[in-house]
This record gives sequence, structure tokens and C-alpha cells, in this order.
Amino acid sequence: MAAGATAQTPFWQHANQNGSIPLNGNFGIVDAGIYKVYNPHNPRLIQWSAGVQGIASYGKSANGFLSDLYAAVKIGKVEILAGQKRMTAGLVDTTLSSGSLAMAGNARPYPRVQVAIQEYLPLYFTNDFVALKFTYSDGYLGASGINYGSVPRISDTYLHQKQLYFRLGRKSHRYRVYLGANHQAIWGGEKEIMPLYRLDMLKAYWYTISGKTLDYRKIGNHFGTFDIGGEWHGKDWNFFLYRQNIYETGSLFKVTNFEDGLNGLSVKRTKPLPKGSSYFAFHSFLFEVIGTRNQINRYPISELALFERANYFNSYVYQRGWSYYGSGIGSPLAPASATTDGDLPRNNSEFTNNNRFWAFHTGVTATWLHLKLSFRGTYSRNSGSFLTPFEGVKQQVSLWLGAEKNLNILKGCSVYSALSSDIGKLYPNTYGLSIGLRKSGFLD
Repeated sequence: MAAGATAQTPFWQHANQNGSIPLNGNFGIVDAGIYKVYNPHNPRLIQWSAGVQGIASYGKSANGFLSDLYAAVKIGKVEILAGQKRMTAGLVDTTLSSGSLAMAGNARPYPRVQVAIQEYLPLYFTNDFVALKFTYSDGYLGASGINYGSVPRISDTYLHQKQLYFRLGRKSHRYRVYLGANHQAIWGGEKEIMPLYRLDMLKAYWYTISGKTLDYRKIGNHFGTFDIGGEWHGKDWNFFLYRQNIYETGSLFKVTNFEDGLNGLSVKRTKPLPKGSSYFAFHSFLFEVIGTRNQINRYPISELALFERANYFNSYVYQRGWSYYGSGIGSPLAPASATTDGDLPRNNSEFTNNNRFWAFHTGVTATWLHLKLSFRGTYSRNSGSFLTPFEGVKQQVSLWLGAEKNLNILKGCSVYSALSSDIGKLYPNTYGLSIGLRKSGFLD
């Protein structure tokens, strides 16, 4: 793929791309991978899979890294994985969404060890009416500067992640309900940061995964969502309505409120078009409303007199905040401070200088004349953060329009192009064009 832009890369050109797209506007990129996947028709109890994906780009500077690099074994429905692999968490339509609040697929995959049931597993004692899936993993993020502690920097930080979701309704049912939660925590270096408590690594890990309090503090920076969704399968269209509700517990503060969160409606076509059809037809729609302006604990479980503030995607301890290799792990709508307009205030202790916003996001896919068309558009009203408030609300519009056409060469080959733009006061105003060639499947 090759891309050019008038300034830095437009927002929807690089957001939710697993850290693979450079931010310097003009670049060329090669993204190639090879995977061994599970065979769904294989009757064996034990199967294995593996993957490696390399990304090389050249713009103002050259860069290369391995995005995916993992091996996994599946015993029945349970998978054990080691390495780095693309990952999201939460109820959301991943194809067009602005991104899950906690883990959106915006940053590079991080190395981890994970145990999971990836597909919903029906529980036989409920006559298959209830099904569940879960993940439990621990990963490595590297070094981090320290904002609040006895040392200015530590060499190792880690990311603990777990999620559990239930589906109510059989796969054959027209109506289904989903509910569950995810929990993430960045931790590490407690023995150096808080030497008086003499926390060894094992004890700090236990405090992190259990949420146990130590001297009125939580160990690690915690972030997650409680999710609920409903799905209806119609004759021609599927409808999926979902809500992600934020909870956040840093080392000093804890916040649970019902005003901040992500609300979404996804509609997808199920009735296939006539073979060879070339007339214009919609295939999917999505609309989301995302709010993070409140960040105040109006419903505290304890200490009822205290109304505490959060600082979503930032950390009062770790300067890295909710990020990996400079990109946010969570929603890209809370961007790295370095990517926002240079005239906006910022604080060296924060990863993002804009975590208080209202955003309205839409996505559409369609086909016309054998072209696959897609659109993403986001309008946001941005107020900065509590530590770095903006002078007035900064409005922002980010747009992306793409087209793709299959080619009659190398089965699974297509050419694509996209126009993107940022207009407003949060990012530098920019326009971009990208073109590329995509190949999937075997080279036959």
C-alpha cells in the first residue's frame, strides 16, 4: 500500500489498524503473513495453529516489526496460546465500530500467554440455552516512566486481561441476549514504586487479578467494561444493539458511573444478492454514540461521601497510560497527545490529553458495479482531560471512504483505494489518499 497526506496520516487511515500504519502522512507499506488455522471439520480432540505477520513501512524513516507471532493448541474447545496476536475485548461490531473502549485493536499486539474458549460453548445442563466464552491472559508491555512512586522509571510492566461473556438463546433462535464483562490491569514494579509495602511480584500479581485493596489503594491501573447486547435475526437483516459501561480503578481513584460508555446499533444484510448483481445495494449500517465526559463516581460502593474522579486511558502511576508502542490500547477516540493539534494543552504525565468527549460515529458498507464500498465518519466534541482541560469544546470530523474491486488474477486478489480527511480543532486538518493491492488465501 502507498499513501500520501497533506500533514500527518488522517485519523481513520491509522485508527484500529493494530499499530501498523505510520503517522507521518506519506509512506509505503508492505504487510504480509502466513497462518496455519484450525480445521473446523477435523474430528481430532487436539489441533494446533500458528501465525506470523511482518510489517515494513517507509516514510520519513524506515520501520519494520512482527505484528502477529504466535503458536496455539486447542484441546476440545479450550485454546492455549503463546505469543502476540491481534485481539479485541467487549461486545461490539468489530467490522465498522469506532472501537471497543477497553481493547480496540488500535495498538500493536503485545506478547502474552492466554487460555481461552474463543467460541460460545453451550452448557448442556441448560439445554444449550446458555452459552459462554472467556479469556484469561497475562502479557508484557516493557518499561515505563513513573508519575507517582519512589523511582522515576521501571524496566517492566505487564498487562493482565480476562473476560467472561454469556449468550442467552440457542444459535438457532431468532432472538439472543449477550451479557458479560472484561477486566484489564497494567501493573509491575510495585517493589520499586512502593518499597515500604515490600510487595514481591507474586503477591503484587495476586492483588492485581483479585482487585484486593492495599492500604486503600488498588495495585495496578484497572480499566474495563460491563456489557449487554441484544440480537435479532430477521429474514433479510440482522440487528445487534449493544452497550459498554465503563469502570475504572487507578492506583488512587475508583470510578463506576452509568453515564459514560459506548452505545451501538449494527444492521447487517443476511439475504444474499442475486449472483452477478451489479446494482447498488447496502450491506451493513452502524451507528454509535460514545460518551466519556463524566468520569465521576456518583454511585460509590464505599465511602459514600466521596465523589471521586477518574482519568480514563491515563494512569496516575504509569506515564505510558493505556498504551503500547505509543498507540492507545483502548478506544482510538482518546488519542495519544502527540497526534493532537500542537496548540492544545498537554501534560507529560498523561498518555492522552483528550479523554473527555462525546462522539457520534457511523459506518456503512455497500456494493455497486462489482465494487465493494465502505464509509466511516465520526463527529466528536472534545473537552481535554481534567488535568489538561481545553479552552472550550473542540469539534472534530474524521471521514474515510474506500472502494475495492476483485481482480481476475491470483485467486483472492483485489485492488483498493481510500480517501480520508480530518477537519476540525482536535487534529491538524489533513487530507489523504491511499492505494494498495490485497491478496488473501493460497497463491494458486
